[in-house]
Formats: sequence, C-alpha cells, structure tokens
Amino acid sequence: MQRMPANVVRIAGFKNKVYVLEVTNLNGKTVDMNLRRQNNGNGVRYAIEGWPMFMQENGIRSGDTLHFRFLCEGNALILSQVDAVNEG
Repeated sequence: MQRMPANVVRIAGFKNKVYVLEVTNLNGKTVDMNLRRQNNGNGVRYAIEGWPMFMQENGIRSGDTLHFRFLCEGNALILSQVDAVNEG
C-alpha cells in the first residue's frame, strides 16, 4: 500500500477512518480506491489500497513524478501529468 502525502491529507481535511477516493487516470478512466487511516507514531497517515495496480495499469514506474488535481467535493484525485523517470 502507498501512503497519501501528509500535505494532501491536511488540505483535504481527512479525519475519518475510511474514505473512498475517486482516482482518474490520463485517459479519463476513474476507479474507486479505499483510503484508510493508520496511526503513525504521534501522527496519522492514510494508505491507498490498490495503488500498485493503478501504477501497473497506467505504466507508471517508481521514480516517475505524478501531477494531480484534487477536488475536495467527491474526494476526486485526477492525474494530469506524468514526468517519466529517465531510463538508466
């Protein structure tokens, strides 16, 4: 499971234990992913279930830089650009 960046969690105002996050790829296909709250020492983080499958299905590799738009209404995360990591 991957984790939602702390600044996104803060901006989005996540406080509940489970959210459904609508994630849209570059082709406009939307999938629902569970976003689960986890305790992290003195803080909280949110894990995104299904993220590795999303990466695989969309040809995203570890190290790629992803740009998103986040819409608080509807908890929508829209992929707008992928900057691919240089192949070695």
